Amino acid sequence: MAHKIARRTLEHWDAARGRWLMYRAEGEHSEDCARYPWDSVPLRIFLDTSVVNLLVKYGNCVFEGEAIPEDVAETRAHDVEALMHLMQVGARANWVVTTSPRALDEIANTPDANLRADLLDYARDLLLTHNESYAHANDLGRRSVDAPFLSALQDMPDRELIGNAVGLGCDTFCTADRRTIVRHRERLLNVPVRIMTPVEWWQHFKPWGGLFV
Repeated sequence: MAHKIARRTLEHWDAARGRWLMYRAEGEHSEDCARYPWDSVPLRIFLDTSVVNLLVKYGNCVFEGEAIPEDVAETRAHDVEALMHLMQVGARANWVVTTSPRALDEIANTPDANLRADLLDYARDLLLTHNESYAHANDLGRRSVDAPFLSALQDMPDRELIGNAVGLGCDTFCTADRRTIVRHRERLLNVPVRIMTPVEWWQHFKPWGGLFV
């Protein structure tokens, strides 16, 4: 596995050992355990369309550990790196990762035909793997479009996806959409699901990752 590390990364790549070092001092680990206690670790995670897109577009980086291209913006690169650590370190984690049929509708609008096909295949796999009953989630998503507790979100599809996540009993809504979702989450205090970026999801899981390797 070859890594060419130029930009600032979330974790330290040890070229001599050929692996990522999550912690280089015991004190750092202890601080993270206190900051992100075990009972705060996401266990049922809803992936919105932006995260599904990252998983598919940068699948070689996320699932095969290939280097993230240098022309990828740092914020996006950090999200991709976080997903890589999550999928590799958390491969044995007892969590549920899912999405919703509404995400399929958004993916269907992807201009690139090849990427669109790959996205749809991945999203369908998420739906089929957990064999959920989505009737309640779909209904709640549609009703959430006009819900006052989601009024801070300008885009109705975002409101519907969060409604889907709530309907599926998820504890975490993972999104890379900082502009239309993350920036408004402080005004979504009544939403019974946590909104996290991939980086934040990794920060919560990282102190406990050693339990699953």
